[in-house]
Amino acid sequence: MNNAQTASLALMGRGLVQSFGERSVLDGADVDLHHGDVLAIVGVSGSGKSTLLYALAGLRQPQGGTVAWGGHADVWKLHEPEITLVRRATCGFVFQFPAFLNDLTVAANVAVPLVVSGDKPRDARERSRELLDRFGLGPLAKEYPSTLSGGELQRASIARALIMEPSIVFCDEPTGALDESNSELVVGEVQRIAEEFGVGVLIVTHDPSVWAKCDRVLRLDQGRLVEEGTAS
Repeated sequence: MNNAQTASLALMGRGLVQSFGERSVLDGADVDLHHGDVLAIVGVSGSGKSTLLYALAGLRQPQGGTVAWGGHADVWKLHEPEITLVRRATCGFVFQFPAFLNDLTVAANVAVPLVVSGDKPRDARERSRELLDRFGLGPLAKEYPSTLSGGELQRASIARALIMEPSIVFCDEPTGALDESNSELVVGEVQRIAEEFGVGVLIVTHDPSVWAKCDRVLRLDQGRLVEEGTAS
């Protein structure tokens, strides 16, 4: 890979290895994710998709291999608290079940990562409202999470994932708890953030209707990643 290709990468994983007892779930897995691309990781239940995501996202160290985010040559050579600080600035997360604080408004929930990072609460909430407006959720900014639908909460999760202006967004089964119409809305928003914000998006999913809309699809099979195809 030449220097120009490397520079366009939001994430690069090389030789990732992980086993649990006698079972190998990652056997030298390699992953490249470019800015502005949506990459799906697919595979049968228990194949290690989430284990791979956690390794790439700096959440659980694999037994072997390297992970690079942008200019960080090997994330797993960082030590706490540095890895947490770099992850917070570099990575956004969208999970299957949105985790919101029920006693805070939607706008305040979306603003939490900025507040934790030291921004003034007023400035953080202003940025939060701007993002919620972009996702059509402005009228719900002062509502509480319990009043929102599953699709609205997941779109708010996407807004929260972008609040720190990350270069990578990790989505772990983001449509797994949604009906078909809301799934389509959320996938559309995921495509949009890759295009408009230029982030690299990695989606772990078991849903063929989701991976059919991704730029690339990698199937995890017996610990190795195989190119499955690209969206038409």
